Amino acid sequence: MMRSLLFLDHQVFLFINHLPHWWFTDWFALFLSGVGSAGIIWICIGLYFFLREEKKDHRFFIPIVFSLVSCSLLVEGMLKFFFHRLRPNSMDGAYIVGSATWFSFPSSHAAISWAMAVIFSHYEPRARTLWYALALFISLSRVYLGVHYPLDILVGSVIGWGIGSLALQLHLYSHKKKNTPRTVKRASHR
Repeated sequence: MMRSLLFLDHQVFLFINHLPHWWFTDWFALFLSGVGSAGIIWICIGLYFFLREEKKDHRFFIPIVFSLVSCSLLVEGMLKFFFHRLRPNSMDGAYIVGSATWFSFPSSHAAISWAMAVIFSHYEPRARTLWYALALFISLSRVYLGVHYPLDILVGSVIGWGIGSLALQLHLYSHKKKNTPRTVKRASHR
């Protein structure tokens, strides 16, 4: 089963990675990968939202920071060292445009991107398609550039989705709890 899954993963990788590579497609993929690194583009978008939403919600940035830190610690600090999956290489038929360090599985670019897409979709639902498209293209750029396998992206995306959903739910719960009026019990005198 695992061998079949890894074979399919490799075949899908080769299909995406061997799509036509022109200077502008490589440039665009490198750009997406670069701004997706460490969540840079998401932090910039988050700062914009923070400045816009700050008057309504002083703790707006909490789920964003929680997700960024959680994705980084879980993926980069734990899972990559646990699984030790090597990145694609030219001996396996990879066309490598980008460069990356550490191990491959799972993708922190995908985890961060999907976590942020979940959170931003809550705060700006009219742009939901944009957030998920950005997360998808950042994730796929990693395969196209030859630095991640599709399974790395898929698992990273699921992790990010989960962390983003958890961060958002915790934030909404604490916000709701904070704004719920407390009932005062009157002491009965006998």
